[in-house]
Amino acid sequence: MPDRTNRIGRHLPTSGGLKKTLVSVEALGCETVQIFVSNPQGWADPTPRADAEDFVRGSAETGIWPVVVHAKYLINLASPAPDHRERSARTLAREMVAAGEIGAHLVVVHSGSHGGDGERVGMDRLVAGLDRARELAEGYVETSSRVAEPVIENSVGAGTQLCSAFDSLAEAARRAGVRACVDTAHAHAAGYDLSTPESAKEMGEELREKMGGSVALIHLNDARNKMGSHRDGHRRIGEGEILRESWPGLFSALAGIPVVMETPYGTPEVDAEQVRLVKELAGGLPLTQDRV
Repeated sequence: MPDRTNRIGRHLPTSGGLKKTLVSVEALGCETVQIFVSNPQGWADPTPRADAEDFVRGSAETGIWPVVVHAKYLINLASPAPDHRERSARTLAREMVAAGEIGAHLVVVHSGSHGGDGERVGMDRLVAGLDRARELAEGYVETSSRVAEPVIENSVGAGTQLCSAFDSLAEAARRAGVRACVDTAHAHAAGYDLSTPESAKEMGEELREKMGGSVALIHLNDARNKMGSHRDGHRRIGEGEILRESWPGLFSALAGIPVVMETPYGTPEVDAEQVRLVKELAGGLPLTQDRV
């Protein structure tokens, strides 16, 4: 196994304030972090954070990179309903601006569902929605601020969901001019084989082949459900359907891509142990190459 090049972190809450989130980042040994900037299950826009500048400064001082925001779950840029698509684009734009204000680099958004109108129509809507969100964000942002980069996430392929296959994820990213986030539990549920070190490495190599350099982030989650089940569900690494021995094979094919876990919270000790475990599976505790 080569030395580790992947930065490792996890999703963390912000309910106690962004300063507290930074304390947790350091306590857990995170090198990257993902957060929400608003209630992910409501439409309310993000509100300005009084501690935004402290978070920007603290992230830079501790070397946290990238800072990732996960967009609202309600967003569906491919929806059959025009009003829902427009609301989704506006909401994503607001979240991209809010993410930029706290120094975040990426905003992960689900690829959405075509709602029965077919994958081709849904893909066109998704691409148009991403374009619309970026256009709106540029209008919302203050002169001195920046807009975080949107990245689209693969799905489990349930019902009419888009982008469960790497081919379609790559097409959406290429056409929209964005990068992608690949969730390992979603890929497993969509039918990609992570059951052995060899098959996990092959999946990683296929992802590199199909996506090129457009993978911005890995959501590293063990799977609660069987391969090909098209059912979402996350478990801690080593506690789900994916063998612990499979992960190094995947990492060997995905060198340099930042990794964020979205696994269930445990005690601080359990969460820190998960971060340490993933660092070891990715090649060792020291990080040998920065921001690959």
